[in-house]
Amino acid sequence: MTTTAQPSIVRPVDAPARMQTWHEVFAVERPGRVAAVVLGLAIAVFGYEALLIYGFDARHWWGMSLTGTAASYGAVFVVIGVLAALRGVSRRALLSFLGTAWAAMTLVTWLPRQHPNRWPELAQLAWWAALVVAIYVLFPVGYAVVHRQSLRSYGLRLGMFRGEARIFAVLLPAILVGAYASAGQPRFQATYPFYTQWPQGPGSFEGLLAWWAMYALTFVALEFFFRGFLVTAGFRLMRWWAIPAMAAPYCLLHLDKPLPEMVASLFGGLLLGVVAARTGSILAGVLAHVTLAVGTDAAVLLRR
Repeated sequence: MTTTAQPSIVRPVDAPARMQTWHEVFAVERPGRVAAVVLGLAIAVFGYEALLIYGFDARHWWGMSLTGTAASYGAVFVVIGVLAALRGVSRRALLSFLGTAWAAMTLVTWLPRQHPNRWPELAQLAWWAALVVAIYVLFPVGYAVVHRQSLRSYGLRLGMFRGEARIFAVLLPAILVGAYASAGQPRFQATYPFYTQWPQGPGSFEGLLAWWAMYALTFVALEFFFRGFLVTAGFRLMRWWAIPAMAAPYCLLHLDKPLPEMVASLFGGLLLGVVAARTGSILAGVLAHVTLAVGTDAAVLLRR
């Protein structure tokens, strides 16, 4: 199977080219098989992360050791590659896809943290945000150019489904409530917000707003990479198996985050992957992620 033999828009092969209902977006033909895949994925991913954290003390070097970070992601992508190869995927195309994903994730976890400590905090955050956006965007762009794929097909359209507005009317407030409920936990209080110089420091509210704007942009880029590139380009190679293949390294990305966030990232990644695959759009992920990110920062500040 080659990368040019698949349809340019990510949707089930027999899906009509029309706006789908939310029932159709989340419908599955074999719910038992899906449940088994999700359960197996959760056991494997959380078990691997527990091994890294408790066996190799990963939270002390995650993102700081280039070798350790690269090896940790590498093990995940090797497993994905072996499982995909068993499904008859072209090894050459698969190696190009997984190599691009592995290099991007290793760099985005390590490189943005390499900045002089003498820089003002907002400058350090701007450095981090700029590199995150650049890595998440440039690697998929390079892959698309090499493989002659359309960037627009990487979720860059306003794909909607009937009932989506009603879902977001419930989902986004629920995200804010969940963020507020979690924000009082010590681990969240110690992690967020990244901009720490306001209100009890030399920073300003304007600086906080500037940070939130940069922070939101990183999540647009993140959704473009994970739910756009990894799901779309991966779908051409692996069909629906691209979604768990995306969710596993996405969860590992959250290794140094609070435990509830790390756990939620796996199931949230799967959910957003399904929506992106069905609609061909990253809009749902962008809305959910920006709301969660800014909402968590605001909730932590409110609960101090």
